[in-house]
Amino acid sequence: MIYTQKIQNAIQFAIQTHEIDQKQKRKGKDVPYITHPLALGLILASAGANEDVIVAGILHDTIEDSIEGKKVTKEMIAEEFGQNVSDLVISVTEQDKSLSWEERKAEALEHIKTFSNDSLLLKSADIIANTSELLDDYKKEGKETFKRFNAPKERILKGYMESIDALLKKWSESPLVNDLENILEGIKSIAEMEEEVEFYLSPEVLKIRRIVYVACEDEEGCGFLVEFKFPNCTFFFCKEHRMGFNIDLNTVNDAGVVCELHGKMEQYNVLTEDNVCPRCEKNTLAILSAGIN
Repeated sequence: MIYTQKIQNAIQFAIQTHEIDQKQKRKGKDVPYITHPLALGLILASAGANEDVIVAGILHDTIEDSIEGKKVTKEMIAEEFGQNVSDLVISVTEQDKSLSWEERKAEALEHIKTFSNDSLLLKSADIIANTSELLDDYKKEGKETFKRFNAPKERILKGYMESIDALLKKWSESPLVNDLENILEGIKSIAEMEEEVEFYLSPEVLKIRRIVYVACEDEEGCGFLVEFKFPNCTFFFCKEHRMGFNIDLNTVNDAGVVCELHGKMEQYNVLTEDNVCPRCEKNTLAILSAGIN
């Protein structure tokens, strides 16, 4: 039997979590989220994966994306679908949402090194489904595609390329190797395209204007703001304090700027960070400038 009762139950479980409980959509699109886990199931089935891996593919986002009051836990999945399925889902689930985007992606990349073949297959299918959709959207929308994400285009593409490279190195005989290699070429072609960089303030404009402050315009009320007291385009950000500081660069040495409580701060150049707010990590950082007397 191919379309087993376990697979049918997994589909119903995922529909309940993603569609019935919250009408979840794909990021920035009016497309039901449930299409993504179903795509994983199809990819895994086509790759000859066993029943548990297919079920895990269908359920892979249920823990991470379930809403308060209707949370899905690893224990629930283990009880309903078995411990093996639960372990597979946990292997591709982000464990700490409080970490920054880059920290979460670095952690996920490190986990690939410890994956079993089943987890590698599951992770590969997830990346293939996500990046295939991304490449299709890019053909239609161009660089507008990346405005729906919480990180700049360069970071997103780099993250996918690093993950695919890690998967290929870890299991070179995977049945999804050809798909991963094709996707990798598509991602590289976008990354290598020369696009005009768009700034709120061009270098020419900066000769007659200076930044007064930068502020996050996120509609959910991030509230990030930095007042610029010095004539440069740089501020330093302390992750723990979640605050930014504009500092005279003439006073900054090779050690950078250090928070007495939390150590070295991150340096941001507002002209090269693709308008990403360091607090909420969305592309919502706006710049207010004024003319130089």
